[in-house]
Amino acid sequence: MVPVSLLWLNDMVKNIVETVKIEGGIVLKNVIPPDRASTLAKYVLDTELNERKNTDAQKKSIRDKGHRISAKGIGSVSKFDSILPELAAYLSDDRIVRAAENLLGVNFRISTIGGLVNFPGNQRGYWHSDWPFNQTVASNVPAPYPNIVMHLSSLIMLTEFSSVTGGTLIVPKSHLIPNNPSGKMDVDANARHPNEINVTGNPGDVFFYDSRLWHAVAENKGDAPRVAISVRYAPWWLNLNVQQDGHRDRQRIVLDIDGKDSITPRISQYTYNKLPEKAKTLFTHLVEM
Repeated sequence: MVPVSLLWLNDMVKNIVETVKIEGGIVLKNVIPPDRASTLAKYVLDTELNERKNTDAQKKSIRDKGHRISAKGIGSVSKFDSILPELAAYLSDDRIVRAAENLLGVNFRISTIGGLVNFPGNQRGYWHSDWPFNQTVASNVPAPYPNIVMHLSSLIMLTEFSSVTGGTLIVPKSHLIPNNPSGKMDVDANARHPNEINVTGNPGDVFFYDSRLWHAVAENKGDAPRVAISVRYAPWWLNLNVQQDGHRDRQRIVLDIDGKDSITPRISQYTYNKLPEKAKTLFTHLVEM
């Protein structure tokens, strides 16, 4: 007899997969205990402050080349070594892993991890889809792209997501359109969309979605920062070398044409060795050579 807990998980995974396919995304409840979400939020805020000078310089360099990136009042974080062992345990939550296997196939892996902070009064962002569908990024899948799940994204909510705090704006079902407003189409990327809604959830919840889903930075109308960690998942066959500093693919596809790019930092062997066993396969490709 199949254990009741396994039947429950199977039903939940089916619901996750179907909702992502139909609506574009779903909120998974209680992936991280609220008290740990609060601790991780503090880490992101502290690290954002420490990295801000370098991050601002990188953003300025990209903007100076004529590329659009981020919105004013948004902070970002790229370093997670000290908390990665704990974070990896949450990223390999059974619901996420089994849904990702269903949507992307076995041997999928993490493509990027980044901290995001919407400070009070931040600027609204533009409609776009995540890499590799964002048409402003040099290493993109050109639109019109096929109706295939090639990449998944998630937002780990470390503070409350609401219409007040700046819960990410999305357009449900927009992942079924073979283009997005970051490219050439008859949609104003800066305008409000009649079908837009805010992603809402509590600290510890995760918004899990098809990377093609149109979304935008929402204004934080509250009085405290809205904090999240963005994690993305790729099938084994998707070329992630274009996001690796020093790789010839990045040089040829991005740098040689002075294109807009992003870099995924590698992790040390020491950090990798401390990861939970079930999470290691998600990070093997990011270990320093």
